[in-house]
Amino acid sequence: MATVGEPDRIALDGDGSRPWAGVAGGLPGGAGRWYRRDPLGFVERAARERGPVFRLPDDGSLCVADPVEALRVLHDEEGHYDEVSDFFHLRGGRLEPRATQVAIGRAARATLRAHLAAHRERLPAVVAELGEVSEWPSAGRAAAHRFLAGALLRPDSPPALRELMARVVRRDVLIRPAGPLARVAQQALWARAVRAVAAEARARRAGPPPGRSGDLLDAVLGATPPGTPAAQVAQAYLLLFRTSVAPVGHVVAWALLAAATHGVDLAAVPAESAVRESLRLWPVAWLLGRPVLRAHHIGGVRLEPGESVAVCSYLLHRDDRHWPQANRFRPDRWDGPGPRGPYLPFGGGPFTCAGAAVAQTLATDLLAAVTDGARLEVRGGHGRPHVAGIITPPRFRLRRTPHQAPSTSRAQERR
Repeated sequence: MATVGEPDRIALDGDGSRPWAGVAGGLPGGAGRWYRRDPLGFVERAARERGPVFRLPDDGSLCVADPVEALRVLHDEEGHYDEVSDFFHLRGGRLEPRATQVAIGRAARATLRAHLAAHRERLPAVVAELGEVSEWPSAGRAAAHRFLAGALLRPDSPPALRELMARVVRRDVLIRPAGPLARVAQQALWARAVRAVAAEARARRAGPPPGRSGDLLDAVLGATPPGTPAAQVAQAYLLLFRTSVAPVGHVVAWALLAAATHGVDLAAVPAESAVRESLRLWPVAWLLGRPVLRAHHIGGVRLEPGESVAVCSYLLHRDDRHWPQANRFRPDRWDGPGPRGPYLPFGGGPFTCAGAAVAQTLATDLLAAVTDGARLEVRGGHGRPHVAGIITPPRFRLRRTPHQAPSTSRAQERR
């Protein structure tokens, strides 16, 4: 899968030329440097000038933004692509087989879904803890973590481990920083978390089985083969921890910022529609990579085994041919059947995120709790988003001033 921030390896384009070599307006250092600094701007420009199929400059992946070809790749009825998800690409190799990956995803989804169903009424209190003025998107990640804490690590887990994971959230280790010094500090904290979770995994294996209310770590332990190294269990757990917290907070943050930018009153639209529209503009999985197993053609470009294809849901979701006023935040587009293109905020086909429905539901409930009975004022949020794995909103400040205690909250109405 094409990722941001890898070495500048300029691959050959489909016609044998160097992609984006000497493009007017490119950043100094060439296409690879441009792509690393502003990947969204790069793919937008590439799609305008090269069409919906083009090479990415970091690893030569073929980026696909054509709806027909994208769905062909994701559903892979012809068997052209690897059947193992790169999501579980851990240090030391991928966690395989595919059956184990599926089992982990299902167990994690069941754990988080049960927690959401049992504790949904706590969300207004979680939002109240943010205070009248909060800094986003970090406040969104903090709220998601505070709500999910009992499902991520059960209450009888070592206090030091629970505090360490809270620190991981506070220090923004869930997103990769842009600066090298910050990256080194965050990598050190992440390594500490891997060691601590691995130690807890070993302790749980040696102890009695969990009771009825297991947590995410129990889910991973129960779904992996008994001989799986504790370090791999810890890495798989931390990947799920990251994707359970950061995307939810970011989806809500994008909805708040986009509504303020486009003059949309979130109190007047269904929270579910606002979350769907936020995910359309800023999909959690904005680039979906598939390793090629068999030679074939996509958009007239021949692909060989060992190459990669990257379906760009970010571009697909902003295609004016399928989404009227595609760059505008319009929650009302979800009120009726209206014209729509492929909608892939969490991936597509057999590799759709197992926790997609839970994450979307939690984001909807969290946004409803933020907007319920309050006047919202957003300050800041200018500039380009930071892209490192997921699309992170620029920082902004939210002032939330309660009107009065409503008799029936929007979250209660949804239930």
